[in-house]
Amino acid sequence: MNDLRSRIAQIIERDRTSALQGDRGTNRGSDRNPLYAAVPQPPGAGGPSAARGPSVAAAPAGPRFEVRERRIALDELGLEIVGRGACDPLLIAHLGLKGASPDRWQDVLFLDTETTGLSGGTGTYIFLIGVAHFADRELILRQYMLLDLSAEREFIEQLKGEIEPFRACASYNGKAFDLPIIRTRFVMTIRSEVTVDDSHLDLLHPARRLWRDRFGSTTLKQLEESVLDDGRTADIPGWLIPDAYFHYLRKRDPAIIAPVLEHNARDVISLVRITDRVARAVTAARAGRAPDHAPAAFALARGFERTGEIDAAFACYESAYYDGDNALRTKLALSYARHLERRGDLERALQMMETLVELGLGSERWREQAESRIRRLSKKKWRKALPTAS
Repeated sequence: MNDLRSRIAQIIERDRTSALQGDRGTNRGSDRNPLYAAVPQPPGAGGPSAARGPSVAAAPAGPRFEVRERRIALDELGLEIVGRGACDPLLIAHLGLKGASPDRWQDVLFLDTETTGLSGGTGTYIFLIGVAHFADRELILRQYMLLDLSAEREFIEQLKGEIEPFRACASYNGKAFDLPIIRTRFVMTIRSEVTVDDSHLDLLHPARRLWRDRFGSTTLKQLEESVLDDGRTADIPGWLIPDAYFHYLRKRDPAIIAPVLEHNARDVISLVRITDRVARAVTAARAGRAPDHAPAAFALARGFERTGEIDAAFACYESAYYDGDNALRTKLALSYARHLERRGDLERALQMMETLVELGLGSERWREQAESRIRRLSKKKWRKALPTAS
């Protein structure tokens, strides 16, 4: 990380020195980042840009945006569920779906954007978007990069053609950032809505529920290290990306933009892999193998309740209760007692609630609810014992 920052700082300082000496950009130096030397040089942009940020210089005539494509085999990505077979609507619901469920994984478009600012708004442009979908047992990743901000209309029209065939999109925190800014640029440039906006899988939320209590941070970079066991050895910080792009527009040095392209591609690929890991956790819990981390089991239990999968919910509640600490046990006890009662196991439910109350756990409101549940269970247990006593 420090080496990458040092490289970018060297490039910026070199260009500042050249400008002071009257150099107009003919001397590009020899300090390109060796990590990205093999990345092909993008075509130049034609004509001066209408950027609302740092000034950009004119570039040789040529394409004003470009599309890069990579194809990756599913086996190479280590995918077990995502991309294989039909979509299970209940499984998709666990992945944070809002809207109608797609029928096939091929109908889902995974995406991540890089923008000229981090706060959004009408003055923020999308200059790079990575999109990926499944076809023929491969993940096809395309990166659309805007080489001239004055060509945004053509750029967005091309994106529209890429997005329109898909029923749903998947992102990481896209509900708060990616989708709103895509919608804004579509409306402002071509007066069109984003067709996949109504069916959206935002993986940030299921990832938080499964892993935040274990790892603290749930950024894609953290999950790559902790869940995928595939951490990044070099990566440009997100806050440097807008400056790197504007600097690239001025100098057209591919060494400047290469780390941004790699960062974006890695984000999209990691999004796909994290989706598969969440799907695996859900599938394993359905088969009776709840996560060994109690907060994750509790999160899945609540998800199974929402989807009406009662047996899976019960197994996860049970696992979370016996593996969790007292604070977590208190949080899930009422729901777990309800499941025990539904199964006719009144004795276990009653003993559990009485024990927690005797320990003085929970808030005053929780204890009121617990005592009410104890009275209900005691009465039900007494009534159940009547025929036997007679």
